[in-house]
Amino acid sequence: MSAPVIPDREQEEALTDLLVSIALEETALAHFMNAEAEKIQAVAGMMEEGEMTPEEVLDFQKSVSQVMRTPIKKEMLLQFKLEDVLDFKRELEINNDNNND
Repeated sequence: MSAPVIPDREQEEALTDLLVSIALEETALAHFMNAEAEKIQAVAGMMEEGEMTPEEVLDFQKSVSQVMRTPIKKEMLLQFKLEDVLDFKRELEINNDNNND
């Protein structure tokens, strides 16, 4: 297996690529969480109709809690990534301003 080809990028382009990657990951997480919300709505309807026992509802709730831990962790990592990118962008702008003086 060959190594991936990484294109040459200016710093601004690299920062833009990172921001785009964060946005794409956020979109994927939103779709995932929306699917979980739809499952919750379906179960709520089943609960109202008496199609689920209280034990089944509790098992479902536990399952949802476990499943949602992963996107919550991912959200935290994306927040750190975003903060790092924005901090670096500010530093880059300050350095560019200082070099232009």
